[in-house]
Amino acid sequence: MPFRAPRVVVWLALALTSSVHAAVLRDHLYGVKALSKTDACAVGNYGAIYHTSNGGKTWEKRDSGIKLPLFSVDFADAQHGWAVGKSGEILGTADGGKTWARQKSPIDVGKALFKVRAVDRRTVWAVGDWGAIAVTTDGGATWQDRSLPKLQIVADAGDRPDRQQNVVLEDVVLYDVAWPDPTHGYIAGEFATVLATTDGGATWRKRTLPTEKTIFGLAFASADEGWAVGIDGLLLHTTDGGVSWTVQHGNPQPATIDELAFNDALKNPGMYSVAVVGRTGIAVGDTGTILVSGDGGRSWTRRVLPDRERYSWLRDVSLVAGDSGVVVGAKGMSGAVQGGDITLSDGGKAVAVTE
Repeated sequence: MPFRAPRVVVWLALALTSSVHAAVLRDHLYGVKALSKTDACAVGNYGAIYHTSNGGKTWEKRDSGIKLPLFSVDFADAQHGWAVGKSGEILGTADGGKTWARQKSPIDVGKALFKVRAVDRRTVWAVGDWGAIAVTTDGGATWQDRSLPKLQIVADAGDRPDRQQNVVLEDVVLYDVAWPDPTHGYIAGEFATVLATTDGGATWRKRTLPTEKTIFGLAFASADEGWAVGIDGLLLHTTDGGVSWTVQHGNPQPATIDELAFNDALKNPGMYSVAVVGRTGIAVGDTGTILVSGDGGRSWTRRVLPDRERYSWLRDVSLVAGDSGVVVGAKGMSGAVQGGDITLSDGGKAVAVTE
């Protein structure tokens, strides 16, 4: 369990160092968006929304107007952003996150939205439970339900592009969506589901992966090059828009009984989020595990949180140009990324391990 100083001492220290009322983070944090080297927005339990302007050293609480968990946040620019969460909730801001307002969601309240990605100020996609997909093309004024199986999907045709087969996907939980540019998009989820579009989302093609395991996170540095992370420490890499993938970390094969043992599970914990910007790559997951790349995602080394946080999970990472970013996770944990170094808000650092 992380060390916690007495509340009076914490508040006194913050009062002496900041003119604004900083928050003591205790909520689980599920999503984060880095806006610059110093500014970021994070979301989490009980409708929590926080903003930092000093690289995650301190956070200011913002009023979301709801008490339901928020799982993801993204911004199209410094002012326009969206957050999504349980019961299909969608929130929007037009003032850099100072204030948030609920937007009318087309998704049933029985479904959660797990990820939101802004293509630009007008076009935003969100994905979630049981094939839920919501899309706006007017900046959130209205949202359309594009959930599975409404999405037009065809299977990869291999070397016979003249032979196409429509694919019907239902009840597949979708965990992430990525848009490296306005025409190329990717969606990932259960059962090694990865969908790709090259026409702005009008049609989608189901990609084939070297695994049948769930994919939790996606990151694309360009229309062709991307990474996917998931169960059992999976980290996959593609350089051809998802047509083929190489395994960079983890076990893509179904686990045997022996591999289900606790100690073996620690070797390949689930990975939830990945980001690659420039030469810096960061992937985060269970049991304090962080994968770091310094060569643009070509190779990765493993690091873990300090001992007192060793078994805590990290849920999201966001990077900006200049090798900077933020990671967030359990019980309000946050850390600043600078190059390959991750420094927690209490000063602790992620350390390298030998596998």
